[in-house]
Amino acid sequence: MKVIYDHVRALVELGIPAYVMHERNGYRYPWTELSVPTIADNELRSSDHVIVPEIKSALIAPRLIAAGMQYSIFVQNGYYLSTRDRNLTDSDVDFAYAQATYILSISDDTSDLIRLHYPQLAYRVVRMATTINAGLFHSEGEKERLITYMPRKNGAHAEAVLFALRRQLPTGWSVRSIDGLSIPEVAAVLRRSRLFLSFSAMEGLGLPPIEAALCGNYVIGYHGGGGRDYWTKPNFEDVGVGDVTNFVRKVVALVSKADAGSDLRELQRGMDALLVQFSGAREIACLQDFVRLLGINHFVGDRSHVVSVKLQRRRSFAHRIPSWLPLFSQRGQSSKLVRVTPDRS
Repeated sequence: MKVIYDHVRALVELGIPAYVMHERNGYRYPWTELSVPTIADNELRSSDHVIVPEIKSALIAPRLIAAGMQYSIFVQNGYYLSTRDRNLTDSDVDFAYAQATYILSISDDTSDLIRLHYPQLAYRVVRMATTINAGLFHSEGEKERLITYMPRKNGAHAEAVLFALRRQLPTGWSVRSIDGLSIPEVAAVLRRSRLFLSFSAMEGLGLPPIEAALCGNYVIGYHGGGGRDYWTKPNFEDVGVGDVTNFVRKVVALVSKADAGSDLRELQRGMDALLVQFSGAREIACLQDFVRLLGINHFVGDRSHVVSVKLQRRRSFAHRIPSWLPLFSQRGQSSKLVRVTPDRS
């Protein structure tokens, strides 16, 4: 959701009429500080270009096609390509991708997975990028004897590692989860911690390890697939999935290194590289390439644009799409970008 919101923000700054579309009209994520335009389903026009998330592509694509609308699919996790709503099949997923104008990809790993499943559609894959807020996620002040982690993926692995660390960590070291915190709170904790434990599982990209590394943490653990885009030493230390023994040994070794008085200078080159890789300039360049592919050649003042829609998990939105059809003959044809994203409060 963060990436979708941020892409719409960047498109608007480029002069592109872009919108987030929630299933619940007027809904807004309570955790985001970004102010982005939103759009209701009855405001869509046949000339709009809709961008749907991969997890809803099989459900939404047939209805968009029936409404005479073009769409692209934004794949933020290539491991979710087969995800679809109940009663839908692999054939429904295949149909959605076959009819998509473009397939947007968040990482090299995701692009490889799209090409693996749909080699005949490789020419439609368009690389996207995301930006990390360096104003929040940066190294600052004194580090504490603190280890952080995100427990949402591979929770059993996290419990096994933490159980072992209780007996292995020297006195004075503590472990804290960053789950359930606001984005500024997460950044504040990561700026104080020295090590971040990654339990990523089948991730299209995986933002917490990047954010932790930019805050001057050694990141140890699983790259989750998409993390291969940035997982390089000394900032990132890879551990085989499920190798709890090696995981704990690497954590203890870095804790001993920190206690011996090591500083963050060896991490600086990697942090600088991450700032470039996940910069606003790279994100904007990718978005500009995409809108040019759609035939939007003039940004400021151009009224032919795209709409980006955001969906909830409930099915009702998709079943309302045919009701848009009568509206198309009654409205002008200036178009916009709509991003659809699943609402989760």
